[in-house]
Amino acid sequence: MKDTVYGNMGTILRVDLSTGKIIREDSTPYLKDWIGGRCLAHYLLFNELDVARVGPLSPENRIYIGTGPLAGTTFPSSGRTHACFIAPLNYSGWGDSNCGGHFGPALKRCGFDMLVLSGKAPKPVYLHIKNDDIKLVPAEDLWGKGTIDTQAELIARHGERCKLLCIGQAGEHQVLFANVRTEMTNSMGRCGLGAVFGSKNLKAVAAQGTKPIRLFKPKEYYAVTKQLRDDLLDPKFGKVHSATYKVMSNWGTPGITNLIGTTGMVPIRNWQQCGIDPKFSRLVHSWNTEHGTRRESCFSCPVHCHSAYAVKDGYPTRGGGPEYETTTALGHKCDVTDDRAVLKLNSMCNDYGLDTVEFGALCSTLMELRERNIIDRDYLNGLDMQFGNADAMIELMPQVVFRKGLGKTLADGPWRVCKRLGEEALHSCYHQKGMCATGVETRSTIGSMLQFAVSPRGSHHLNGLPTAEWVNIPDIAIKVAGYKEAGDVRSYHPQAKANLVKYYEDMFFLSDSLGICKFNFGHLAYWHDSGKDLDYMYDQIIKSIYYATGIQYTVKELFQIFDRSNQIERASIVMRGCRRKDDQPNWKCLHESCPGQHPVGPIPLPPIDSKKYNRVLDAYYEARGWDKETGIPKTRQLKKRGLDFVAQKMNAALPHA
Repeated sequence: MKDTVYGNMGTILRVDLSTGKIIREDSTPYLKDWIGGRCLAHYLLFNELDVARVGPLSPENRIYIGTGPLAGTTFPSSGRTHACFIAPLNYSGWGDSNCGGHFGPALKRCGFDMLVLSGKAPKPVYLHIKNDDIKLVPAEDLWGKGTIDTQAELIARHGERCKLLCIGQAGEHQVLFANVRTEMTNSMGRCGLGAVFGSKNLKAVAAQGTKPIRLFKPKEYYAVTKQLRDDLLDPKFGKVHSATYKVMSNWGTPGITNLIGTTGMVPIRNWQQCGIDPKFSRLVHSWNTEHGTRRESCFSCPVHCHSAYAVKDGYPTRGGGPEYETTTALGHKCDVTDDRAVLKLNSMCNDYGLDTVEFGALCSTLMELRERNIIDRDYLNGLDMQFGNADAMIELMPQVVFRKGLGKTLADGPWRVCKRLGEEALHSCYHQKGMCATGVETRSTIGSMLQFAVSPRGSHHLNGLPTAEWVNIPDIAIKVAGYKEAGDVRSYHPQAKANLVKYYEDMFFLSDSLGICKFNFGHLAYWHDSGKDLDYMYDQIIKSIYYATGIQYTVKELFQIFDRSNQIERASIVMRGCRRKDDQPNWKCLHESCPGQHPVGPIPLPPIDSKKYNRVLDAYYEARGWDKETGIPKTRQLKKRGLDFVAQKMNAALPHA
């Protein structure tokens, strides 16, 4: 290890839950080439696991939880934490999950860039990290508690400076879409990380850190990070940029609902309809103005996009959030318009430790199957799962969480439920690679359709939803993709859409690897008024990395690292059986039109044109260096990128790759 490590802490902490063995490993050999966070987690997971065969819920699976060189500092919104694992929900098996809050900075200030969890504890435990004092503590008294009581108990034991990741009863019962929670609002929500925690008898990780984060040039770092903070708050920085702050700081992500609905992107009634419907207006702003108690933020974030809320009548509840994904999943997709009911469902999911997106998709899928007479009330054990019936959703949730009755089947997620029911039922499941979509109607925007389809973990916007497409500023479209058609939501221009998606997929590694929030740095419309604004953002981030760590990158060098990390994802899922057929739009996208009201785009939205889409997919594969027939990365392209170790391991698993 170097005598002095800047920005990062210089250590990987490895904990074997089976034996209790604790190992500290030097992280500095990896930092220049793999940065930290998501990129470093990908590299370690691929090299250390039999990614082709390891079972998601087996003791052989490992969880990699990383921070990043900017995490826990004065860089704005530097409270993110990233986890990588083999996932139980999506059939591709690739697990990436990310959360805000304060856990990442706490783990980092304990002295660690990465936490690696392996094995399975003989009995329930939680991991307590207090700087160099690391212990596995019996947690049988916590087993069976929800995430609210679990966090309250551990904070009472260890103090307010203790920051937590924990599971609720859903993770304990290994519901395949169980999540990992931290604080009142934040989740590592997708892919089923909570079930992996549960399979390891791991109730929680508690971190209390007081170690300083050394900076290479602290005065310069503070100056540039203060400027970035001021830029995020500046009402005159740019029309699009500044409007984003106004929406996010006042209403959080639900505030963007009608904005993205202009293209038809917002799904309604299990993706049978889309766009802007005034009957859901209470889920956009009113829930916050009437039930919100205060605005909240993650570590070092000036935006305060989160809300605490208290509902006093109808469905009394208290909680944190919700995000746009939750309001659309539990509201729009299920045709539930009562904001109080949606907030109640959000609070229940959060306490049980359940992914709101997949639970909402489960409910809306069952509602459509009921509507199509594929299932009846007998199948649902008498539950009246009709669109708009929030009370049935509330009654169903504990059955799923505790795997009681029908819940034994439903706990495996909508895709597996429909697969068991047959081909007709699968037509109602709006998924990619076995994971149901977040709040995006992908028939509305061709680049978004491509991004969801090729995503290694299934339908998810945070793998690279192309912002330039739905803000449609020609200067930005040309800047990031080389063609103005990249910003046209209806264009099937092969090279434009391929370049667009590749760019944003790579860009999203930036935030996940540095430990910062992608909402403020690429995912939403900050820095998207002009190409110069985007260049300015990168210039400030490059400076920040250098002033924090002493490591100098160019933007091109960073994007080469991100591309290499993407190749690791792809090699992993093809080793687990994914091919070109798994990068196709789902049945509903290919065969049904989607009616709705929206000012941009045709009404109804037509199905995806398969021939045109596959020409776009060809161009994307070419840009990534993958075989057009199979979607398998080409050996020579991997070696060209310095990924000989990936090619060797992949070819050993796939003799004909």
